[in-house]
Amino acid sequence: MTSIKPWLQSLDKERSSTPELISFNATRKAVGWLGILLPLALLTGSFLFGDCCKLQPSISHYYYTNMREVFVGVLCAVSLFLFTYKGHNAWDSISANLAGLFALGVAIFPTDIADYACQEDVQAVFAIAANNTLHYISAASLFITLACISLFLFTKSNKPKSEWSKQKIRRNLVYKLCGIVMVICIASIFIYKVLLKYNDTNTLTFWMETFALAAFGISWLTKGEALLGDTDGEKMKK
Repeated sequence: MTSIKPWLQSLDKERSSTPELISFNATRKAVGWLGILLPLALLTGSFLFGDCCKLQPSISHYYYTNMREVFVGVLCAVSLFLFTYKGHNAWDSISANLAGLFALGVAIFPTDIADYACQEDVQAVFAIAANNTLHYISAASLFITLACISLFLFTKSNKPKSEWSKQKIRRNLVYKLCGIVMVICIASIFIYKVLLKYNDTNTLTFWMETFALAAFGISWLTKGEALLGDTDGEKMKK
C-alpha cells in the first residue's frame, strides 16, 4: 500500500499548461455541443434527406438510416476530442481517454438492426457475431464513465471549499444534477431492455439516450465555462 499511495497522489497533481495542448475549455465546449446536437442532427437529417418522419428505437439505430455517416462521424469526433483531452490531473485524462475508447466502440460495433421504418441493412465495419454485445457494453461504459467524470472529477477544486466562488458552487450543482440524470437514464434503459425485456420498436431508449446526451453536453459546456463561468473579479483571485 505504501508504494501505491505516492502513485495515486501523483495522479492528483495538476498538470502544467503548455501552448501545444488543445485548450481545455475549447475541447470541453466542442465535446458538449457534439453531445447535445447529435440527436437533433440525426432526427432532422433523416426527416429532411431521408423522407423519414418516424423516430428510430434508439440513437444507435440511426446507423441503419441515411444518417449513418453522421452518427459514426460525430462519435469518432467525440472520441478524438476525448483522446486528446488533457485535464488538470492524470485522473481527468485517464477517464476522458476511457470515455473516448468507449465512444469509438459505440461507433464501430453497431447495434442489431430492428424491423423498423427507414432502415436498410448495411455491412458493419467489423462483421462479427458479438457486435451487438460489444455495442451495449461500450454504450453503457461510455455513459457510466461520463457520469463519474461529472459527479466526481468536475466537482473537484484545488481550493478549499471555503474559498469557492458562488459560480463554482453553482457549477458543482449542475455537474451533480447532470451526473444523476445520466445514471437515471442508463438505469431506465437497463430496466426497460434487460429486466422487463421490451422490444426495440418503442422509442423510450431514444429519449433516455437523448436526455443522457443533453446532460453530458451541459456538464461539459459548464466545465468549459460556456455556462456559469467565473466573473473577471473571481478570475483575478485565482
